Parts: sequence; structure tokens; C-alpha cells
Amino acid sequence: MTEAGAVRCELPPRLDRAEQLGQFDGQRVRLVGTYLSVPSLKRMPRPGRPPEYVDLGEVVIQIDGSASDYDPAAGDMPARIGLGSEARSSEEIVRLNDRRVGVEGRIVLCPEAASTHRCAVPRPGPVLQGPTGLRLEE
Repeated sequence: MTEAGAVRCELPPRLDRAEQLGQFDGQRVRLVGTYLSVPSLKRMPRPGRPPEYVDLGEVVIQIDGSASDYDPAAGDMPARIGLGSEARSSEEIVRLNDRRVGVEGRIVLCPEAASTHRCAVPRPGPVLQGPTGLRLEE
């Protein structure tokens, strides 16, 4: 408690560069970066035809730096953090795609794979769990 009985509320750390992520793994943060929709391939294209993509509501926040700053196996990939595990609405995607945003949540750099299949499954990428307070930062 502070003066006059006011409750002191600490803001989560603001992260906007890849090299900051490692020290806050598992903690609540405010992630600031570019909101990007991740389209999925609709089906394998026929030879000579362009691929068709569909928007399934998957979104990432791209921040400055390389993914190798927190994952040595990532190589030269841009630093991208998934925005929760739920599909985002098409209205939100249209409104925010390619724009600078801020969002709070718990950063998890190495989430557990949720697959029970015996075949090879891609390792899940970093994710911001329980995203809240999504807003433009421009």
C-alpha cells in the first residue's frame, strides 16, 4: 500500500527486441511489435498453378532482432511470437495486420508439443499465452 491507501500496480516489462526475451521466459510481459497474419496453404497446388492460401486466424507478433537470440537452432529467422492459441477474428486481422501493436501476456519460448501422434510434428514456436490489452502502438 502506498499513501492514502492506494494499491501500487506494477506494469509488466515492455519487450520489443529479441535479445530481451530470454530473461523473461515464463513471465507476464508487454510485447510490442508488428501484428502479422499467418496464412495457411489451402491445398497442395497443381503443377503450374499458384498456391492458394486461407486465413485460419493464426497471428504472430514480429519484434526486432533474430529468433537465434533466444533459440540457437532458429538460424537467421525473424523473431516472431504466436499470439495465443485461439484463432483471432478476421475483423481484428484486417484492422491490425502489418501495424505496430502492444499486447500483454505470459511469454513462453519453448511451449510443450500438444501432439500424441507417433509421427514427426513441428516443434511449436514461442507464444504469448493469455493475450490481453491488444492495442495499436503507433
